[in-house]
Amino acid sequence: MIARFLRSSYRIPGFLLLSLAYTLKLGMVRMIFGADRQRIHGILIQFIHRVYALMGIRVFVKGQLPEEPSILMGNHRSYVDAVMIPAKTPVVFVGRVESKSWPIIGWGATLLGTIWVNRKSKESRKETRESVKQRLKDGFGIVIFPEGSTHMGPDLLEYRPSMFYISAEGGFPVTPIAIEYKDPNIAWVGQSKFVPHAWKQFGAKYIDVKVSYGDTYCLPDGGEMLERTRAWTEQEVLRLRQEWDKELAEERRG
Repeated sequence: MIARFLRSSYRIPGFLLLSLAYTLKLGMVRMIFGADRQRIHGILIQFIHRVYALMGIRVFVKGQLPEEPSILMGNHRSYVDAVMIPAKTPVVFVGRVESKSWPIIGWGATLLGTIWVNRKSKESRKETRESVKQRLKDGFGIVIFPEGSTHMGPDLLEYRPSMFYISAEGGFPVTPIAIEYKDPNIAWVGQSKFVPHAWKQFGAKYIDVKVSYGDTYCLPDGGEMLERTRAWTEQEVLRLRQEWDKELAEERRG
C-alpha cells in the first residue's frame, strides 16, 4: 500500500509537469516553425515514450503500424489509450469537445491539431467530417476511438459509422487496433471521478497492455468497413483478454 501511494504521489504530478513541458514545447515550435507536422509529430512520439517510462507502462505489441497515413481505429478502454498508438506518420486525434477545456491536457491536444467534436451538435459533427476529410487529403493520419466512450469490456460498444463512410467515399485506408489492459479496472467508466481513479491505477508498479494492429485496408462500402473493423477488433480483444486472464491465473497459483 505504501509503495502504491508513493508511486501515485510522484507519477500524477510528474505526468502533469511532463505534459506542461511538452505543451510549452509545442507552443514554441508552432510559434517558430508554424504547423510543421513532422516536428510536431516528433514531439508527440517523444512525449509518448516519456510517459511510458514515468508511468511504468509496458506495451506488448502484435503486428505493425502502417508506414503511410491511415485512419487508426482502436477500441476505447481508458484515458491512457491515446498514448498506445505511436503512429509512424503525423496524425491528428478526434476528441470530445468536453476534453478541450481540461487544463494542460486539453491545451496540448489543441496544439497537436486535435479535431474537437460536440456530438450533441449536428453542425459540429458536420464540421468534424469536413475537417477529417481535409486532414486526410493533407497527408495526416487520424486517430479515433469509434465507440465514442470508454468501456470496460471485454466486448465492444457499437461503433459510430461516420468515419467509415468518410473512408469509403474518399478511398482512405483504415487500420483496426485492439487494446486490452492486464488490469481491466483501468477502464474509466460510469460515474467514477477522474482523480481518484487515476490515483488508484497509477499506483500500480506496472501498467501492462497488449496492443494488436490489424491489416490496413480500404473498401468502397462504409457499412462493410464498419462491420469488418468492429468484428476483427472484438475478436482480437477477446483473445487478448483470454491471454491476460491465463497469465493472471498462473500468477495466482504462484
